[in-house]
Amino acid sequence: MKQDGHETFEEMVGPAGSPLGRIRLLATNRANRTRTKIKAWTRIRLPFILPARGLLSGLDGGIDMPLHIFSRDPLILYVPVGGRRPLYALAAFCRRLAPRRATFLLMPNWTLERPAVVEQIRKDLSWFARVCPKHQLIFLCNTEEERRLIGGVGGNAIFSNHNLMISEDVFRPLQDVPVEYDAVYNGRISHTKRHYLAFEIERLVHVTSSIGELPPAGDRAFIRRLQAQSPLHSIANPLLDGLPGRLTSAEVNRVYNQAAVGLCLSAVEGAMYSSMEYLLAGLPIVSTPSIGGRDVYFDPDYCIVAEPEPTAIRRAVERLRDRAIPREEIRGRTLERVRAERLDLMAYLSALKRRMGSDDPPFSEWPFAGTSGLTRWASVRDHLREIVAISSGKI
Repeated sequence: MKQDGHETFEEMVGPAGSPLGRIRLLATNRANRTRTKIKAWTRIRLPFILPARGLLSGLDGGIDMPLHIFSRDPLILYVPVGGRRPLYALAAFCRRLAPRRATFLLMPNWTLERPAVVEQIRKDLSWFARVCPKHQLIFLCNTEEERRLIGGVGGNAIFSNHNLMISEDVFRPLQDVPVEYDAVYNGRISHTKRHYLAFEIERLVHVTSSIGELPPAGDRAFIRRLQAQSPLHSIANPLLDGLPGRLTSAEVNRVYNQAAVGLCLSAVEGAMYSSMEYLLAGLPIVSTPSIGGRDVYFDPDYCIVAEPEPTAIRRAVERLRDRAIPREEIRGRTLERVRAERLDLMAYLSALKRRMGSDDPPFSEWPFAGTSGLTRWASVRDHLREIVAISSGKI
């Protein structure tokens, strides 16, 4: 077991059949980790050292990033950021857009409450000020502590938890769906998600996915481990060649409605979209202590923060399950807080547009779509083509 109760790769995948099969699996994982580290080392440094023009300037144009054009005129872009060097992809984008005035709303998808990351942001903000003086970067922080830390290194930051973006139209109670499980855990295949903490729960359903943290063979072994825990534990995703397929947001909401309680088991992450999805679907929550901002909308009336130990998690789930708190009550109280904070952000963004010279009226309705369709993943090069097409009136 690693720091924060994170499992090692060997613990995550469990028994791997023959000794030879286990050796192969471990070797595949080591190769995957080495390859990933080398690619990441190069990718996060290139945007800050390449020239603005010339033969070498395009080497980072293939970096993928999520982006949403919030406003065309004035140009305001919404960009999720994360990782050890959160601003690297933005640097590749902004270096090419440097002559144009633009504002970037930066949404941390992983906690910034890490000293090394904050120090890196301090250094990178100096680069942006020097190379892209026409660009304004605004961090929409998931916690007040994040806002304080970013402000302390010269960043422009406000508190605005990204779970405000979750659609209450998609995630909601469904009256026609019977409860079949004690708990649901929506967590990708990752050592940070600590799935093992849920293994003592009697009836459990998983919603999961892979983003390549393990090699495919490791993902398959992990899925087999989840399946082997109990005949009363299920995986909601369709399995394709042993790997989890995707569910639509509506399908995920239906799975939530089949469970009595939602689980949040990581020690460190971002604000955790699924924590808000649970609440909007009317589920009470069992969480472990954490940093990242998922607890911003927790209420002790229907959220228990339990010790990160399987028996403690099971007992907390049983306690909330047996209370049978009305789902509409949990959803309604959550929405009261969400709507108040959305109004604050709408007022802030209306004022921002005015400062940038816009004559548009203030926002009277929430201007963001739900998270599943909010940002578009594309290469830096493709995003810039879209911006150019918009500027020229072709879109």
